Amino acid sequence: MKLIKLLFIIITGLVITNVTLTNRTVDESVVVSKLNQDIATLQNENTILKAQVAEAGSLDKLTLKLAEAGFVETTQIVSVNTTSSVASR
Repeated sequence: MKLIKLLFIIITGLVITNVTLTNRTVDESVVVSKLNQDIATLQNENTILKAQVAEAGSLDKLTLKLAEAGFVETTQIVSVNTTSSVASR
């Protein structure tokens, strides 16, 4: 009789431990899947931002912005000859 009670207590303890660990595993997997989803969203946003930066820095856009600012293209090269304190060889 004592053996049956002892086995019943051990089995009940193992079942409770199993259920508890299973619940923790499920909770952690939900958290991990949410984090994976957040990572994927941020990677997509980074890709979009990289494309926007590349587009904003393209030569066509820069040419238009320079023209709007009043800069004009010239064929002359202008240089100023001065004495420099930096050594040149």
